[in-house]
Formats: sequence, structure tokens, C-alpha cells
Amino acid sequence: MTEHVLPPRPSGPSYEDAPPPPVPVATSGFAIASLVLAIPAISLPLSIGFGIAALVRIRRTGQNGRGLAIAGLAVSGAWLLVLVVGVVLSLLGLKAASPADEFLSAHQGDCLISLDDQRTDLRAVSCDNPHDVEVFATVPLTGDAYPGEDTLRPLAQNACEAARKTYFTSTDPPSYVHTAAHYPGPSDWSAHARTAVCTLESDNMLAGRVVH
Repeated sequence: MTEHVLPPRPSGPSYEDAPPPPVPVATSGFAIASLVLAIPAISLPLSIGFGIAALVRIRRTGQNGRGLAIAGLAVSGAWLLVLVVGVVLSLLGLKAASPADEFLSAHQGDCLISLDDQRTDLRAVSCDNPHDVEVFATVPLTGDAYPGEDTLRPLAQNACEAARKTYFTSTDPPSYVHTAAHYPGPSDWSAHARTAVCTLESDNMLAGRVVH
């Protein structure tokens, strides 16, 4: 009987002893979405939400993409800064462009109530409510450079006097009101307030519109 002898097993490590190949680690889809959505400003809320979710998930699962998530949040933060600065500058610009004299913001037909004796603090109200100022006309003023108060004062007064005669066609203004002409100063003119505002004003509160 023939005896078969197996050859000796070679010493040293073999392919059977090798560790399994590493499993590739996936990149977080949230991180990719955060960076992509950060590019258009309209999707900033989504970008920020996906970026935060990606960082939380990556920390828990060990996925790749932490740098993408941080980049998405950084781009979103830059967009937010630009938007905030733009809003602030717009508000400052609107404030700078508002006439200093509140009368110059009024329109024909407005009724106003004075909150102080000098009529520097005014509030628009319904003409059915008590008020002491009515705007009966507004007259455009032309010119690029500020013409000066000595020029504007008589110009506004004459324009409002002509408007008064048109407004009160069959009667004169009641004795308890007086007409006034408000015109822009240099800063108002720079803020593009180029209108003379013609008003009926009373020392007592008026109820309803002045009859004309």
C-alpha cells in the first residue's frame, strides 16, 4: 500500500492570512448638497440645513465630506453677510433720502395731526379724525442745483397762492384756517425733495375736511 505524503506547508504569511481589503468610505450626500446649494443665494436655508446635518452625520458615521460641508457653510455665511450689508446700506440710503421737513413727505389730500407745537412731528391720519393740517396741493419745483431759500420762498408762496385760488373756487378759506407753503431746504433738495407743499392749518383740531 502506497502512502501519500503531503508536501510541507511553506512557512510565512500566505494569502489566506492577509486582511480583507478595506471597505471604501462613502462621501456624505448632505455635504455635497450643502456645497452645491450654497452657490445660488436663493437656496441658502437649504445649504445651511444640509451642512449642519452633514457634520452631525459625519461625526456619527465616519463618512467623508467634512470639508465639503464646511465649505458649503462658509459660502452660505459669505452670502448672508453680503445680504445683511446690502439691507443695512439700503435702509441707511432710504433714511438719508428722506426729507428733513416732514411736510415734504405729504401728498395732496393728506390730513396730518401735529404732535408738537412747532409742527415738526407729524402723523398722517384719516381726514374723518381730528387733525390740524390738510394738504390741498403740491407743486413741483424744477432745477438741479439748490436755488437758495430767497428764491424758493417766494416761488413756493406764489405757487400755493395760485393753488389756493383754484382750490377755493367759490369761497375763501374759513377764518379758522390759514394757508402755508412749505418748501425744501438744502438737505431736502439733496434728498430729491423738489416739491412745494401747500397746506391749510388751524390752531384748533378740525373735524372732517375744510369745506371749499
